Amino acid sequence: MSDPAEAPSTAIERLRAEREASPHQSGKSRRKLPLSAIHVEPLAFQVRTDGLDVERVKEIAGGLDGSNLDETVHVWWSGKRWIVIDGHHRHAAYSLKQEQSGKTLAVPVVAHPDISLGDAIGMAGRLNNREKVKISKAEMLNNAWRMVCLGEGSIKQQSECSGVGKSTISNMRQAKEFLATWGMSPSSMIDAGWEQCRTDWKGKSQRDHGPDALELMAQSLAKELAELKVTSIIKSPDVLARALEIMSPALPGRLLESDPFWNALNATGRAILEEADAEEVEEGGLSFEGVEDF
Repeated sequence: MSDPAEAPSTAIERLRAEREASPHQSGKSRRKLPLSAIHVEPLAFQVRTDGLDVERVKEIAGGLDGSNLDETVHVWWSGKRWIVIDGHHRHAAYSLKQEQSGKTLAVPVVAHPDISLGDAIGMAGRLNNREKVKISKAEMLNNAWRMVCLGEGSIKQQSECSGVGKSTISNMRQAKEFLATWGMSPSSMIDAGWEQCRTDWKGKSQRDHGPDALELMAQSLAKELAELKVTSIIKSPDVLARALEIMSPALPGRLLESDPFWNALNATGRAILEEADAEEVEEGGLSFEGVEDF
């Protein structure tokens, strides 16, 4: 189990070392494991920043009995141990039930012996978001950020595994590359978290190109586009939007965040964006399937 004083990046590196030391899977697929064989590494896999909710643990434990142990826990093989990647509250409920009953319990599991550490971290976020008590958007994005910092898999793989949209994964990769040029290590990025790194990335990018330099660049680009005499740029915004998407899937979304674009929007345009934001809110909480955050 993680040391409370340990940093998330340290726990992740320790698990990476375990996996590299024993890369082979544990053997046959497991459907049940004794509770004593299941370990937790919350700094690596507990997506919820608030940790365990004691009342929720008690509620789950109260629904368990000797003939109906059906609360499944997802576990990953580190090369040395089975570790919970989803179901920390359920695992804690089994521990409480075993302590109360004095009986040795076997826990139903979905085992993931073959996936990488990065995929396991990404999967933790996606699986947690299917819970009745959903994780927040920030928690899901931060979990995906850890996966990106580990540098495993393609954009498509990272998106599918974490449940975060490809354009956001692309932005995270750009941020990671940029912050690395400023001397920031992946471990430091993991410990800082996505929101802080995102802020640093944007702030440092703007310092690299001050307002005067940005204005000169914009004037120059506008002149080049005008010389091309591409009337579709003005007359067909849908064509322009699609062209920008072809150039870079993340570019249309990044435009929405730029001050000049926002300042140029009229009331109708802003209303459309506000309506799109409102559609994300669903009864019972937020849905972040394919979540995007630019």
